[in-house]
Amino acid sequence: MINFDSALTKLVNDLRKSSPNLDCSFNEIFPISFSVAVEGHKPIFIFLDHKYSKITFSEITECKFSIKGSLIDILKTISTGKLQKNIISGDSEAAIVFFNIIVKSDIDLIYLIDKYFGNLPAVLSYAFIEKLFNTSEVYKDAEHRDLKKRVRDISIRIDRLEAYNIL
Repeated sequence: MINFDSALTKLVNDLRKSSPNLDCSFNEIFPISFSVAVEGHKPIFIFLDHKYSKITFSEITECKFSIKGSLIDILKTISTGKLQKNIISGDSEAAIVFFNIIVKSDIDLIYLIDKYFGNLPAVLSYAFIEKLFNTSEVYKDAEHRDLKKRVRDISIRIDRLEAYNIL
C-alpha cells in the first residue's frame, strides 16, 4: 500500500532541494495546513511542515485556508499563476503568500523529472520546453549553475553504474 504522507514529505523535500529560494520561503510560513476542494469531489486536506507532511481526506482542525472551486477554476489558477480571490475561504492572506511562494520559487522541473523518471524523459522535457518557450534557463549566479551541472553529471554516472551492474 502506498504511504501518501511519506510520499508527500519526500516530494516537499525534493521541491525544497530543487529551488534555491523555496527553502527559505517555506521556513517563513511553515507549518501550514489547507484544503483543496474541487466541486463534486471530497476535499483534500494538506498539512506541510519541515519534518513531516500529511495529505488526507479526513478534516484537519487547524486549516488556515481552503481553496474551493470547479476544476476549470483551479486549472485556470494553476495555468495563469494568478490566484482568484473568489475561490479562497479562510485566511486569504496566508493563501496568497503560499501561492506566491510556489509560483515564484523557480522550481527546476527538469531536475525533478530526471530524479523521478530518468535521463531520457528529462532530456525530452528539456527539448520540449526549449522548443515551446524558445528560451534557456537563466541562473543568477555562475556557482549555482556549476553546482547543478556537477550534480547532474554525478547523477548520470550513477545511473550508468546502476545499468552496468544490472547487466
